[in-house]
Amino acid sequence: MEDLEKLRLLGEAAQDEIAEDVDMQGRRRQSLHTPRELAKCVSHAVLPNGRRIPLLKTMVSSVCENNCRYCAFRSGRDTRRATFTPDELARLSNQLWQQGLVEGVFLSSGLVGGGPSTQDRIIATAELLRRKYAFTGYLHAKIMPGTEFDQVAATMQWADRVSVNLEAPNGQRLSELAPMKQFSDQLLERLRWASRLRHLTPRKRRSLSTQFVVGPAGESDLELLLTSS
Repeated sequence: MEDLEKLRLLGEAAQDEIAEDVDMQGRRRQSLHTPRELAKCVSHAVLPNGRRIPLLKTMVSSVCENNCRYCAFRSGRDTRRATFTPDELARLSNQLWQQGLVEGVFLSSGLVGGGPSTQDRIIATAELLRRKYAFTGYLHAKIMPGTEFDQVAATMQWADRVSVNLEAPNGQRLSELAPMKQFSDQLLERLRWASRLRHLTPRKRRSLSTQFVVGPAGESDLELLLTSS
């Protein structure tokens, strides 16, 4: 499979991931110079300072061991899948950045070989972008379920923003959505680690976010508010 074909497939798979997308009209607006073949991979993001940038949103792999019921590439679904090596994805991201087609990159992935193994791929991609290709654009990287503490720290070394998706406000609700995930041990603890780490270097503080899948597990507004608080 050619790199561009992989990018289109993985970029489309990543569109359900929230990556600072903002569109007041309810539709994603593309850059005027975004090639049609990349339209499903490039969206707009709003940085913490309010500036809008074109963002390459893609995944390292759409292969996944989990069978989360809300996910388009869950393991139980018959769908076409693809995987980038870290060097392939870093090189392609850098090419788009050098051409002025994007100003930032959003990295996510399906779970391949467990959380730590998958996080290693994300870290390797981010490090190659920063060190080998001297990428100075915006970088958002996901923290995978079950990632180790040192991996969270390594991810935050290269990324401007990291995110850990809680998906649900508590373990009971998460079991309805993602029966293979553990709310406290795999997700909430990683969010706490990232929160702690980002305050250790205030001059280079990385932003941090999470998200919920609202509605299908039947949670109340109060549950969402209490967990957010």
